[in-house]
Amino acid sequence: MSAHALSNDNDLSSSIKELLSSPLRFQTYKQLFYLILMFPLGIIYFNLLIVGFFTGISLIMIGIGIPLLFILFGIIVELAGFERRLVGILLETAIPAREPDIDGSRWERSKRLVTASQTWRAVGYLLSEFVYGTITFGLLASGIATAVSFLFAPTYYQDGPISAYWPLPTSNFTLDILFGWDSLLIGLTTTFRLVSWHIETLFGALLVSAFGLVLLWGTLLFGNAAAELWAAYARRMLTTPRYWPTSWQRNHR
Repeated sequence: MSAHALSNDNDLSSSIKELLSSPLRFQTYKQLFYLILMFPLGIIYFNLLIVGFFTGISLIMIGIGIPLLFILFGIIVELAGFERRLVGILLETAIPAREPDIDGSRWERSKRLVTASQTWRAVGYLLSEFVYGTITFGLLASGIATAVSFLFAPTYYQDGPISAYWPLPTSNFTLDILFGWDSLLIGLTTTFRLVSWHIETLFGALLVSAFGLVLLWGTLLFGNAAAELWAAYARRMLTTPRYWPTSWQRNHR
């Protein structure tokens, strides 16, 4: 066997080993914690940005809208920095911060803050965290809750009935012909009947528990994949620098 084939076999076996052992790694649960944390943070970011933009734009005519918008953009930059640190700690993805852009007057830096593409990428990141966090949280919560309830089936199957339901199509099909104004539609329809499997024995409950273990493992793998995808997205979006000096920079200028 060639060295190249051996290398491919080793890579495949290491990938399978990593896949199987991922629920045992501490990093998996750090990433899971981050995905859960995205849900409340996304709600906060979404409401802050929507209320801030609408308030600032609506108050431009009376003179205080523009300062409010500049303050909002400053908060966005700080939130992007907070997300960089959070992604670095929990997802172990280093996103180097850019050097502060503090050249020029305050007005020039404010214009660069508002017009820079990095700032608007940070806005898109914070808004999309609400969508991604809500979807991911819903899928993870459903998967984990279902898996845990299946895992503990042997402890409560005697106290209450456990039933699994799934639809099965009947063997009877109906031919439908619909006449439209300009077309003829032909289709087949069928009905489904709901069948169930009642778990009344310890063996059946153990089978459900084994399926719960597989479902929990699959849910954790989904969490890892979702976290890695978000980390790659964060590396592209969280690139905005500061446009004002820190206290240390002010003392050393």
